[in-house]
Amino acid sequence: MLPSDAPSDRFSEIHEKVRAVLLKDRISIMSLRGVGGLTGAPGGIWHDFETDDWNISGKIILSEKFSEADVIIMNIGGEDVEGIREYLERRGFMGVLCFWLHDNHVAHQANKKSVAEGDIYFSSHYGAGHEDYLLNEHSIAAPILPACYRNIPVKIVDDVMRMFEKFPRISKAVAPYFLYEPAARTKYLNEVVRDSSETVCFYTKSSDREQKYYKNITEMEKAIRWFSFKSSIVVPLNMDLSIRFFDGLMWGHTVIVPDHLPAFDHVIDVETAERLGVIRYDVSQGVEAIDEAVGKAIAAFDQGGNEGVMERHKFVTSNHLYAHRVRALLTFLMDFATGNTVNTFVRTPSGWGMRARRTDRQPLIQGA
Repeated sequence: MLPSDAPSDRFSEIHEKVRAVLLKDRISIMSLRGVGGLTGAPGGIWHDFETDDWNISGKIILSEKFSEADVIIMNIGGEDVEGIREYLERRGFMGVLCFWLHDNHVAHQANKKSVAEGDIYFSSHYGAGHEDYLLNEHSIAAPILPACYRNIPVKIVDDVMRMFEKFPRISKAVAPYFLYEPAARTKYLNEVVRDSSETVCFYTKSSDREQKYYKNITEMEKAIRWFSFKSSIVVPLNMDLSIRFFDGLMWGHTVIVPDHLPAFDHVIDVETAERLGVIRYDVSQGVEAIDEAVGKAIAAFDQGGNEGVMERHKFVTSNHLYAHRVRALLTFLMDFATGNTVNTFVRTPSGWGMRARRTDRQPLIQGA
């Protein structure tokens, strides 16, 4: 029997709302790219899924009106959206508000405020330190929804890869990163650019990212930079599965990844990783380990040739686009609506939290 102070009424309210929506003959969803989707910023409404694989049934349609949406998926990257529920309700939204947190490994205070505004939230990054602080009495924690490819449009990638297919690539690993000054990763990245002979680094200070990265370089210039190299390196900010993994594979790179990365097997199994030429390295061994790993990655790239490039590219376009994550999210909501989840209340230092998991306790995305 549940203690009397457990938030069972709120849980039932959310469940009934999800059930009422997901069992409708026609379901309208809206996908927002952060607060830009509220202000009318270009690209703020994120409906260019680049594939039709997102739709779990023919009854789901896209909406660009808050008042017509049954489900809003709001992608947030560490920003505080406190007050968003009231904002949406004033504009006629009465449906299920889902958050997908792309940066739950940082910005804890902002994320805590944001998730309490929603009904169900999905975190990108796995681990008690990345998840438990979010538990609250107002919204339900869904299973981890791992990061995905969400960089240069797929059409541009395909065009560049086709146009320059015969061009030789550089036998080094590219490392394009933002430098967040307080982060330990920044020191490590500075050591890489100083001491590694096998990497080419393109760093942008986080304070300059809007001007130097987003405005002073075109999508095509970014694309050619990515294409020019045979390999790329994943350097986590805080034990997270960086989108750089999917960026690299999208361009056909043999990607170098730390050997200790929580939930890496959620997105790729050991056999597939080996086949695609994913090379692991030990962060604790410094730059020498990176240079050794780059050597292995370049050899794997050369051995696989263009066939290997296209297999890695297809791995992303078939399994790890935003559309595939939307499909996983909607599938979970359907399972939750029909009673096919394991639901629990969890004691937290400040009260209670609510969780819903698949009945098999497996992640939403399993090593494709």
